[in-house]
Amino acid sequence: MILEKHISYLLFEHDCVIVPGFGGFVCNYSPAGIQSGKNRFTPPFKKISFNRSLKNNDGLLANRVSLGGSISYTEANLIISESVEQL
Repeated sequence: MILEKHISYLLFEHDCVIVPGFGGFVCNYSPAGIQSGKNRFTPPFKKISFNRSLKNNDGLLANRVSLGGSISYTEANLIISESVEQL
């Protein structure tokens, strides 16, 4: 199971995705900007940072894995745990 695809998908919808036992990916929104001296626009974007202190399972990733793989929530948590051990 490739967790990266699920994490990427969830980061579009949510500001934080926690990988239990590993850490959390946190998005910070940056608004669009104008550089008037250079006649340039910068589009809005999200800066993604990693926080290794966020390790408690909030269920978001496990729910996405269970729905995406048509498996139970418990099985999804086991898959996530095995993937974290490999990392």
